[in-house]
Amino acid sequence: MSGENTAKTTPEVGDEIEDGTIYAGISPDTHQPMYAAPKDASLTFTFNAAKEYAADLNALDALGHNDWRVPTKAELNVLWENRNKGKLAGTFNETGSYPAGWYWSSSRADIILGWAQRFSNGSRCGNDEYVASSLRCVR
Repeated sequence: MSGENTAKTTPEVGDEIEDGTIYAGISPDTHQPMYAAPKDASLTFTFNAAKEYAADLNALDALGHNDWRVPTKAELNVLWENRNKGKLAGTFNETGSYPAGWYWSSSRADIILGWAQRFSNGSRCGNDEYVASSLRCVR
Protein backbone atom coordinates (compact mmCIF):
# COMPACT_ATOMS: atom_id res chain seq x y z
CA MET A 1 0.00 0.00 0.00
CA SER A 2 1.28 3.44 -0.78
CA GLY A 3 1.93 5.78 2.10
CA GLU A 4 2.86 3.00 4.55
CA ASN A 5 5.96 3.51 6.64
CA THR A 6 8.40 0.85 5.45
CA ALA A 7 11.35 2.05 7.54
CA LYS A 8 13.08 -0.74 9.41
CA THR A 9 12.58 -0.16 13.16
CA THR A 10 14.42 -3.20 14.50
CA PRO A 11 18.03 -3.66 13.42
CA GLU A 12 19.29 -7.01 12.25
CA VAL A 13 22.43 -8.55 13.74
CA GLY A 14 25.39 -6.99 11.98
CA ASP A 15 23.65 -3.72 11.12
CA GLU A 16 25.69 -0.59 11.68
CA ILE A 17 23.77 1.92 13.78
CA GLU A 18 23.89 5.69 13.13
CA ASP A 19 26.43 6.18 15.96
CA GLY A 20 28.90 3.77 14.33
CA THR A 21 28.30 0.85 16.70
CA ILE A 22 27.15 -2.52 15.37
CA TYR A 23 24.04 -4.31 16.59
CA ALA A 24 25.41 -7.63 17.88
CA GLY A 25 22.24 -9.30 19.18
CA ILE A 26 20.41 -9.63 22.47
CA SER A 27 22.48 -9.98 25.62
CA PRO A 28 21.75 -13.32 27.31
CA ASP A 29 22.44 -11.59 30.62
CA THR A 30 20.41 -8.37 30.39
CA HIS A 31 17.95 -9.48 27.67
CA GLN A 32 18.53 -6.05 26.09
CA PRO A 33 20.00 -5.14 22.70
CA MET A 34 23.79 -5.32 22.70
CA TYR A 35 25.97 -3.12 20.53
CA ALA A 36 29.62 -3.78 19.74
CA ALA A 37 32.43 -1.40 18.96
CA PRO A 38 33.06 -1.48 15.20
CA LYS A 39 36.54 -2.93 15.69
CA ASP A 40 38.82 -4.49 18.29
CA ALA A 41 40.81 -2.36 20.67
CA SER A 42 44.07 -1.52 18.92
CA LEU A 43 46.19 -3.35 21.53
CA THR A 44 45.93 -6.57 23.48
CA PHE A 45 45.20 -6.34 27.20
CA THR A 46 45.48 -8.32 30.39
CA PHE A 47 42.21 -9.20 32.13
CA ASN A 48 42.24 -6.17 34.45
CA ALA A 49 43.62 -3.80 31.82
CA ALA A 50 40.69 -4.72 29.55
CA LYS A 51 38.28 -3.38 32.16
CA GLU A 52 40.39 -0.23 32.51
CA TYR A 53 40.29 0.26 28.74
CA ALA A 54 36.48 0.08 28.76
CA ALA A 55 36.41 2.64 31.59
CA ASP A 56 38.66 4.90 29.51
CA LEU A 57 36.24 4.63 26.58
CA ASN A 58 33.48 5.79 28.92
CA ALA A 59 35.52 8.77 30.09
CA LEU A 60 35.98 9.74 26.44
CA ASP A 61 32.30 9.20 25.54
CA ALA A 62 33.55 7.00 22.69
CA LEU A 63 31.09 7.05 19.79
CA GLY A 64 28.86 9.23 21.96
CA HIS A 65 28.36 6.66 24.75
CA ASN A 66 29.60 6.16 28.29
CA ASP A 67 28.30 2.66 28.95
CA TRP A 68 31.09 0.59 27.34
CA ARG A 69 32.20 -2.60 29.05
CA VAL A 70 33.98 -5.89 28.52
CA PRO A 71 31.36 -8.46 27.49
CA THR A 72 30.36 -11.22 29.89
CA LYS A 73 31.20 -14.82 29.02
CA ALA A 74 27.71 -15.34 27.54
CA GLU A 75 27.81 -12.05 25.62
CA LEU A 76 31.23 -12.89 24.20
CA ASN A 77 29.78 -16.12 22.86
CA VAL A 78 26.99 -14.13 21.15
CA LEU A 79 29.71 -12.04 19.47
CA TRP A 80 31.45 -15.24 18.36
CA GLU A 81 28.20 -16.74 17.03
CA ASN A 82 27.47 -13.55 15.08
CA ARG A 83 31.05 -12.74 14.03
CA ASN A 84 30.33 -13.26 10.31
CA LYS A 85 27.10 -11.27 10.08
CA GLY A 86 26.82 -7.90 8.39
CA LYS A 87 29.33 -5.27 9.48
CA LEU A 88 30.79 -7.65 12.11
CA ALA A 89 32.16 -9.90 9.35
CA GLY A 90 35.92 -9.80 9.01
CA THR A 91 36.44 -7.57 12.06
CA PHE A 92 37.58 -10.20 14.58
CA ASN A 93 40.95 -11.93 14.89
CA GLU A 94 40.13 -15.46 13.75
CA THR A 95 43.74 -16.61 13.29
CA GLY A 96 43.55 -18.86 16.32
CA SER A 97 46.92 -17.52 17.42
CA TYR A 98 47.60 -17.39 21.12
CA PRO A 99 46.87 -15.02 22.73
CA ALA A 100 45.70 -12.47 20.11
CA GLY A 101 43.13 -14.85 18.58
CA TRP A 102 41.48 -15.10 22.00
CA TYR A 103 39.11 -12.48 23.40
CA TRP A 104 38.51 -11.49 26.99
CA SER A 105 35.19 -11.63 28.74
CA SER A 106 34.57 -9.83 32.04
CA SER A 107 33.76 -13.16 33.70
CA ARG A 108 36.18 -14.94 36.01
CA ALA A 109 36.94 -18.64 35.78
CA ASP A 110 38.58 -18.59 39.22
CA ILE A 111 40.77 -16.33 41.33
CA ILE A 112 43.57 -16.01 38.74
CA LEU A 113 41.81 -16.95 35.50
CA GLY A 114 39.43 -14.92 33.36
CA TRP A 115 37.15 -16.50 30.75
CA ALA A 116 38.35 -16.07 27.21
CA GLN A 117 37.08 -17.34 23.86
CA ARG A 118 39.01 -18.27 20.74
CA PHE A 119 37.35 -16.78 17.69
CA SER A 120 38.73 -19.28 15.16
CA ASN A 121 36.72 -22.17 16.60
CA GLY A 122 34.70 -20.90 19.59
CA SER A 123 36.72 -22.71 22.27
CA ARG A 124 36.27 -21.19 25.73
CA CYS A 125 38.47 -21.61 28.76
CA GLY A 126 40.05 -19.88 31.70
CA ASN A 127 43.00 -17.78 30.61
CA ASP A 128 45.74 -16.49 32.92
CA GLU A 129 44.71 -12.92 33.78
CA TYR A 130 48.23 -11.64 33.03
CA VAL A 131 48.19 -12.82 29.41
CA ALA A 132 47.38 -10.03 26.95
CA SER A 133 44.46 -11.01 24.71
CA SER A 134 42.19 -9.23 22.25
CA LEU A 135 39.24 -7.12 23.32
CA ARG A 136 35.97 -6.04 21.73
CA CYS A 137 33.92 -3.78 23.96
CA VAL A 138 30.12 -3.78 24.02
CA ARG A 139 27.41 -1.53 25.36
